[in-house]
Amino acid sequence: MKCIWFVLLVEVMSVVDSHQPLTGRGSIDLYLTSRTAKTMAEVPYRMCMPKTPDYVYATARPSNPSLPDKFNVTTLEIKRGSFVVEIERVDQATGWDRMLITVDWSSYMGNGMVYQNLILWFPDAADRRSMNRNTASRYCIDNGGRLVDIVDKVMYDVVYNYCQQTIVFGSDSFARIWLGSSYNPTTDTVTQSNGKPGYHGGWWPGAPYRRSAYETYTGLLLHIVPSYTSTNHGIFNFPPTLDSASVTPLCSTNLM
Repeated sequence: MKCIWFVLLVEVMSVVDSHQPLTGRGSIDLYLTSRTAKTMAEVPYRMCMPKTPDYVYATARPSNPSLPDKFNVTTLEIKRGSFVVEIERVDQATGWDRMLITVDWSSYMGNGMVYQNLILWFPDAADRRSMNRNTASRYCIDNGGRLVDIVDKVMYDVVYNYCQQTIVFGSDSFARIWLGSSYNPTTDTVTQSNGKPGYHGGWWPGAPYRRSAYETYTGLLLHIVPSYTSTNHGIFNFPPTLDSASVTPLCSTNLM
């Protein structure tokens, strides 16, 4: 049976060029019951997948919004035509009677990585050039994403390690990525692109720069080296309108 690509009311497959992640998204209602707080279910995509997804993220909720039941979902197995999940009731440690439950899901195929609900990827991990933040931001937007915001120390380590392991350094001793977050030299605060506080740490030695001469240093760059033998790595603030050398744009997008 041939696959027919189409858009349903609750299902969308985003097919993009080689520089963008291939993502799928859908929603399905399942009648489920359980004697305990946990049960397993197999969820069909109900759409044609070009291959088995690399990652599937799912949530579950009562289809009737007046019901108080709350659920956590863990993906156990990913297949070409479906995925298997464990659904756990978390509002109380009991099972439930036969109920119509809505499972919302999103999938990802590509060479990037998934952190929590975020896809991180390099459109070209071997391409490094002089670039300001606006140019880097536009590059990611054109490739279906946005610049990465670092939320905390755990995410900093994830982003740094992914960059270090993925960037093709060649003979270069470093590479840099522009972050979506901004730094205020007057208040010494980091703000994500969504307006929420960002990670104030992981600084390059001597950074952040706060003297009056640095009042325009409101952009943030992450300086990455091929190995940790050098201490000269980390985040530093820099004027966002000026070009920085050896930039490899890292893009991000939400799964759901």
